[in-house]
Amino acid sequence: MIPPAISLTHVSKRYGTQNAVTDLNLVVAAGEVLGFLGPNGAGKTTTIRLLLGFLRPSTGSVHLLGHNMADPAASLHARGQVGYVPDVAGLDPAATGIWLLDELARLQRRPAVDRDRLIDILELRSHDLRRPMGRLSRGTRQKINIVQGMQHRPDLLILDEPTEGLDPLAKRALFGLLHQAHTRGATIFFSSHVLSEVEELCDRVALIRRGQLVAVDRIDDLRAHMQRRITVQFGDDADTAERQLAQSPDVIELQALGDRWQFMAGDLQAVLRLLATLAVEDVTIEPPSLEDVFLQYYRPEPPPHV
Repeated sequence: MIPPAISLTHVSKRYGTQNAVTDLNLVVAAGEVLGFLGPNGAGKTTTIRLLLGFLRPSTGSVHLLGHNMADPAASLHARGQVGYVPDVAGLDPAATGIWLLDELARLQRRPAVDRDRLIDILELRSHDLRRPMGRLSRGTRQKINIVQGMQHRPDLLILDEPTEGLDPLAKRALFGLLHQAHTRGATIFFSSHVLSEVEELCDRVALIRRGQLVAVDRIDDLRAHMQRRITVQFGDDADTAERQLAQSPDVIELQALGDRWQFMAGDLQAVLRLLATLAVEDVTIEPPSLEDVFLQYYRPEPPPHV
């Protein structure tokens, strides 16, 4: 039986009395593509550092590819099978790109079998690889960063905001590389704040807020429980239709838009039954986007009553 690529079991990390993450439970199957979402300060970076063994959990256990990351020998073996694309700010600005690629390949203990192909696809120039990283544009540094994370054909890819600094063509190239990696069976853990990227790449998402996972589900299943936005135009007796909409408990945030009305549907079936009794000339029902899902979970909480 193939073990999960990632397994977090009751993982918490505390700094003194401050909880960075609390009771994380997450399983990512081998070959899965998971999007990891959360606002700044939600605990994304702490979680990734726990995954890679850079931090030890205060409680709980972390396993990558079946290896217990608390065991130094097992952790070292796991890291050789993992590709990690961090923020470029952590890369040595004095190092050249080629030195960085060689040094990380040595630490990964696996041959850089895909380096030349990645350099070609990402259109990296040879003279840029021989310049200090600090003298390169952010986009070029990020391309080198992607190469170092993927050059050894890892079984698990952990990417933290990998499209930062990339132009649209480079983003397309990266997504092509990730689709190829997924096709060959690699697992991808993709942390991002760009919702359209996650929606395109991932089947399942994990949402973290204030150090706690608030949802882990397939994107389609999350959408299925979301309100739909409906825009409707009435023919005869529009005033009566508007009053009936306003009185319905399933019609939320009703507002006029010229000669049309727009609202959110709590119970879609109930709203459709109501619309069937009215003189509707035109109606549009928008499926919820991942952004709608995200905003539902990250809507600011009301201040406590004094």
